[in-house]
Amino acid sequence: MFLPEGTTRYKPINIELVNVDKLLLSLEQDRFTGFLEFDTGDTRAVILFEKGEILRSFSMHDGSPGLHHADDILKELHSGEVRGVMLPPEIVEMIARLLLCTPLHHNLSSSFTDFRTLLKSLEAEKFSGFVELETESGAYYITMEDGGPRTALHFSSGNLVRGAGALERIFNDMSQMQASISVYPLASLPLTDAFVMLSQGLLSAYTDLKGTMLTQKMWKRLSSCVKKVKGVEVGHLEFRLEELPRDPWEREKILKTLMKCELTLFKRELGEEATHSLYRRLLGEMNSPMKEIFGGIL
Repeated sequence: MFLPEGTTRYKPINIELVNVDKLLLSLEQDRFTGFLEFDTGDTRAVILFEKGEILRSFSMHDGSPGLHHADDILKELHSGEVRGVMLPPEIVEMIARLLLCTPLHHNLSSSFTDFRTLLKSLEAEKFSGFVELETESGAYYITMEDGGPRTALHFSSGNLVRGAGALERIFNDMSQMQASISVYPLASLPLTDAFVMLSQGLLSAYTDLKGTMLTQKMWKRLSSCVKKVKGVEVGHLEFRLEELPRDPWEREKILKTLMKCELTLFKRELGEEATHSLYRRLLGEMNSPMKEIFGGIL
């Protein structure tokens, strides 16, 4: 996976000179969209932000990312440099999507792979997913659905081109320069199952502590917070999620919004420390990448 360059927000500075907590608070207040990159010499770690909130945290080894919780990354940082780079929301979204996908083809060289032939092969296979191209001039992305291009992005020198213009530029540039090509099938993720496990686990613990009557009162408050969320209906001590969008990115955003509402109410009722302890225990029973997706909410 390629990490594109955007507009520098913070030039590289020694990690030992940075108060990381204050830096994260500043990024949250500024609704920062982009990434922090930590380079220790041995490890390259990245925290991806959307509107000031941590979206993904990962380390890079030989161009292949591994997801982690942000806290796990930060506690291992004792030396090296950190820098901050601003990116358009569309590019942040694309990076977040690709981090959850397993590449079908990784870093194919256009010197040995004909790009048009590759696309024709994906079309014949009715491929759904993403094609990522890295060149000296920037990054290109094609989102494909049932073998055809659905959207395209071209990002270079801080400038973003979308849609037909980006697709035209991709074909033009591929005939003139070398590129590294990666292909990612659309990830099939148990987002709904993971959310239900966490939500029901929280409610079960609350019932054990407070009893059935107080749990029902708390559920009414929670229901009023989420009744306008698209694709979500409220049942008896459970959410009905059958109408959620098919797109994993849209589904993830909705489910994380619901979980934030639930955690906010729990903090008011049980306190922040008890809620965090309970939530982390539930996360410990989950597998990657669900653990990292929902763990980033805290």
